[in-house]
Amino acid sequence: MPSYSISELSHEFDITTRTMRFYESEGLLSPKRDGQTRIYAEADRVRLKLILRGKRLGLSLAESKELIDMYKPR
Repeated sequence: MPSYSISELSHEFDITTRTMRFYESEGLLSPKRDGQTRIYAEADRVRLKLILRGKRLGLSLAESKELIDMYKPR
């Protein structure tokens, strides 16, 4: 199962680590932790991709969260 660091995802999606920490504080992302280190799973990567896509479409973070939370994988 792939995992990602905050810097890997921030580089991949061309956003700041501060933005990712903000999304975490807003309940949009929930990485696991190893001490102070955030470890993002593939599901977190997909959520981040959907958050940024929603942002480009003009959705608020609350709207994006609501839509993303509607999908619960089995």
